[in-house]
Amino acid sequence: MKSIKKLNDLIARLGEIICMVSVALLVLVIVVELLRRNLFNQSFRGTIEVCGIAFLWMAFIGLIPLYHDGGLMRLDFLLSRTKGGVHEAFYLVDKAVSLVLGVVMVVAFVAQYPYVSTRFYSTFKTQIPYTVQYVPMALAGCYIALESLRQVVEHIMTRGDKKPEQA
Repeated sequence: MKSIKKLNDLIARLGEIICMVSVALLVLVIVVELLRRNLFNQSFRGTIEVCGIAFLWMAFIGLIPLYHDGGLMRLDFLLSRTKGGVHEAFYLVDKAVSLVLGVVMVVAFVAQYPYVSTRFYSTFKTQIPYTVQYVPMALAGCYIALESLRQVVEHIMTRGDKKPEQA
């Protein structure tokens, strides 16, 4: 279980790096576009598409470190005020909702793939499929679903280690 946790830590760190690169790309592309428009009276037609791709990567991959660090909205306000079976039920509902969210994200990618894989951005010289902007949704969904399962398994394993009076 420790090796899986270390792998998840690494994936979350990579997610943070991808988010930082995406934000830097957004800033760079927008500043260059403003300079080109105002100084040279030129424009790159693909600016909006590049910004859209970078934004989606930032938004969806950003879910990975957020989920990893417990930064998403959760039922903590209920969990901290409950004990016993009610606490367990709220914890498992929280993890089930996260698992379903992750699965839905992956299913949505799979459902959209036949359509987005055959369409290409019109402003780029090389053919780049629309799939590029949907991949981070699938990656984040996989991470959230698998991490939810890992947390539930770890929770069940630690519950089994406790004596009945500690539970």
